[in-house]
Amino acid sequence: MFIGKVTGSVVSTQKIASVTGKKLLLVEAMNVKGSPGELTPTGRVAVTIDTLGAGEGELVLVTQGSSARLTDETKSVPTDAVVVGIIDAIQVGSHELYKKDR
Repeated sequence: MFIGKVTGSVVSTQKIASVTGKKLLLVEAMNVKGSPGELTPTGRVAVTIDTLGAGEGELVLVTQGSSARLTDETKSVPTDAVVVGIIDAIQVGSHELYKKDR
């Protein structure tokens, strides 16, 4: 599982039936660097299936690999990455790295 930032979406008019109706998002993996820590982009981007309605700019939790097919929405979809959470806050020690309301 990794923390990612939604940077865009993917539109595909030609796809297999099990992917029809699924929202595809571009999510860039984020890394915690430094002390007390800050979120920085890694440059690694994944196309994910969105099961929660995440929007551009939001931080999300992404599951990859065979675990991505364990949700009710993706059990019959050939996917390698799925959004399983929209992040409200990230805290490292006493330092708050991210809060959705800000």
